[in-house]
Amino acid sequence: MLPPLDIFRVENDGHLVWRSAAESLETAQRRVRILMASEPGDYVIYSQETGRKTVVRAEKSPWPATRSAD
Repeated sequence: MLPPLDIFRVENDGHLVWRSAAESLETAQRRVRILMASEPGDYVIYSQETGRKTVVRAEKSPWPATRSAD
């Protein structure tokens, strides 16, 4: 069985590039933090099961680092 979550990096032109997969949202968020250390930028965690997208922003802001988009 394929992992239910895919992790994509958002390129400067807005295209998504697949970087990894994960079994849970918590694992995906940890993996994004690791990826950000070597490839700074925004990431999208996509659920194959629900179609839900969680955007993880790279820049510092007073708002939470993750948000969900449907």
